[in-house]
Amino acid sequence: MIRDRLVRAELVKARAGRTGPALAVIAPVTCALWAALQALVFDGLGELPAASRVENVYAMAQQAYVFTLILGVLAMTGEYRHQTITWTFLVTPVRSRVVTAKLVAWGLVGLAIACVSALATLASGAVLLAVRGLPMLTPGVPLVLLGAVLSTTAYALLGVGLGALIRNQVVALVVALLWFMYGDYVLSSVAPDLGRWLPTGAARALSGMHMQAGALLPAWAGGLLFAAYVAAVVLAARLVTLRRDVT
Repeated sequence: MIRDRLVRAELVKARAGRTGPALAVIAPVTCALWAALQALVFDGLGELPAASRVENVYAMAQQAYVFTLILGVLAMTGEYRHQTITWTFLVTPVRSRVVTAKLVAWGLVGLAIACVSALATLASGAVLLAVRGLPMLTPGVPLVLLGAVLSTTAYALLGVGLGALIRNQVVALVVALLWFMYGDYVLSSVAPDLGRWLPTGAARALSGMHMQAGALLPAWAGGLLFAAYVAAVVLAARLVTLRRDVT
């Protein structure tokens, strides 16, 4: 049972709004569709062993990151958009507690969405791999799903941090989506050796995705690098929130 009243309040907000539940439903459906695309369309386009092809299907569970990122951004920028941030800080003058509560609550929301999305990907992927005549599971699949859950959850924390730094909801959403959906991809295309060190490349490595040799870091290294990116954004968000005038 969660005893912190600020965390409970954030979880109530998550359930009461329409956006959170809607995205929580869309996320696993999207992951299942991505697993279908990977199994039926993209599989076989590269020279990868069968085990890697199977694991790439299950790595599509990480596609829920878009939705947890959006929710994290909305959780923080919504306070500024609806001008409730002043009252929030008046009720809880210790601003660091407010930021921490949002990180904990929306991290839990992100974790729940990530777990459901992983299960949806597992179900969809297993059926489609069986249809393709490929193994339904490999020894690496549990770690792939775990990595996808961890990276998807971390994106929720990243969203909260970005929302605290940028504050303007529209700008924060545009920056987050453009950067993590397209920006890293463009940079990776221009400078292939750079891709593995970018946040998206690190998150893909953590989720167990397989690409051409050397395109991604090992999963453990990608996880540490992505955690460092998230920690840097969250730390900056805490510092800025503590010092910034909200009036």
